[in-house]
Amino acid sequence: MPAKILLVDDDIDTLRLVGLLLQKQGYQVVAASNGHQALSMAQSEKPDLVLLDIMMPEIDGYEVCRRLRANSSTSSLPIIMFTAKSSVDDKVTGFEVGADDYLTKPTQPRELVAHIKAVLTRGGKVRLTATPPPGERGHVVGILAAKGGLGASILATNLGVIIQTQARKDVILAEYRPGVGSVSLDLGFTRPEGLNRLLQRRAADITSEDVKKELVEHSTGLRLLMSSYLPQDAHLMTAVDQFEAITNHLAYQADYLLLDLGPGLPPHTDKILGMCDGLIVVVEPVPNTLLRTKALIDILETRGFTDGKLKLALISRVRTEMQLSIHEVREQLGHDLTATFTPAPELTYQSAKFNVPVVLQEPDSLTTQQFKKLSEALLKHVLQKV
Repeated sequence: MPAKILLVDDDIDTLRLVGLLLQKQGYQVVAASNGHQALSMAQSEKPDLVLLDIMMPEIDGYEVCRRLRANSSTSSLPIIMFTAKSSVDDKVTGFEVGADDYLTKPTQPRELVAHIKAVLTRGGKVRLTATPPPGERGHVVGILAAKGGLGASILATNLGVIIQTQARKDVILAEYRPGVGSVSLDLGFTRPEGLNRLLQRRAADITSEDVKKELVEHSTGLRLLMSSYLPQDAHLMTAVDQFEAITNHLAYQADYLLLDLGPGLPPHTDKILGMCDGLIVVVEPVPNTLLRTKALIDILETRGFTDGKLKLALISRVRTEMQLSIHEVREQLGHDLTATFTPAPELTYQSAKFNVPVVLQEPDSLTTQQFKKLSEALLKHVLQKV
């Protein structure tokens, strides 16, 4: 979530102009036009920072600051005095009553934003300002399954390559499976340490630039944030806040963010669901797996993933006579299938052996056409939303 700023000023034009500026930078803004409102909203809105004017009727900014510092629930709230009072005495008074920073009007927008970021960071309260602006947020699609070993990572990788190369969209694939990653090995990257480094940091310290530096670019242009395959790194799955922070940043760095979420609903996946615009659930046409998949779908529907937001991809890996039919799968799940993938064990093996995605290993294969169909369905849904 973006940081929330309480903007306090008795000048309506200032409230409007500065509020719009901060919103464009990705902040959530709430406004108060006098000191009494400011004190009340500091309690009710629980902002991450107060941008406080001094010259206001009844209760001036100095007194507001004193009262915020005297209240245990707001005593540590970051406060920036933002005022036309520019004398040294005014500034000294501002710091004496408890301001964290003092900025005089008028000021350049870049300077104001820089001061806000600095104070939030010093206070350990930064909650990921969105750069570029919120209107440029990419489409976030999660890919998951009821259990492991169904091919979710292979699907995520090939779908990402298709969207990147065929649809000419900028795509990031993030594999959120520390300790059990497979994307790196499938693509020939032997030291996937980027996600590990991010997960070992404090969530509040992770910046957009930090995340960007850990992305690895594939020859197709697809950018990757890959998980470690070393079992000892599985403990990093508990870094729920870090996963949320990373996702917030990644969402603003590409047209499409594909999240390989792996099996089930561990805490970090459960947290990230609310950040996804859509989900793809990988389905295996086997009775026991379908029972587990139906249970997963039921939960996802309660979270709002219905209609076009939830897509099912059936992946068959054995002969037809050894599994349920497509009709039986649809009946058991109560859903249509967006895409079906027929068995292609030799192609999948060759793809892994030579570290080349299936859709590039054999561009004219039936499997590649099936990936194109899934890609088209996903892109079509996004266009309909727009």
